[in-house]
Amino acid sequence: MKIKDGFITRKIGDKIVAITVGEHTKDFNGMITLNDTGHFIWKCLEKDTDKESIANEVIKEYDISTADAMAEIDKFIAELEKNGILEK
Repeated sequence: MKIKDGFITRKIGDKIVAITVGEHTKDFNGMITLNDTGHFIWKCLEKDTDKESIANEVIKEYDISTADAMAEIDKFIAELEKNGILEK
């Protein structure tokens, strides 16, 4: 799975947001505000990957348990899927 083409992240003030560019704005016309963990997971999803690989990276970066990492990843991925942002 990975983030669909046409989405980028930008820092606006003290926030990081994900937006669409170009013709992709017809499919998603909005923005998503990302916290630090969400931005980290987003970066992992910019290339084709799986939940286990993302979890390994999150565990290394944030020194949290596998269960906590997977819970955060599942929640974040569900939000991306709900908004049609992920390719499977």
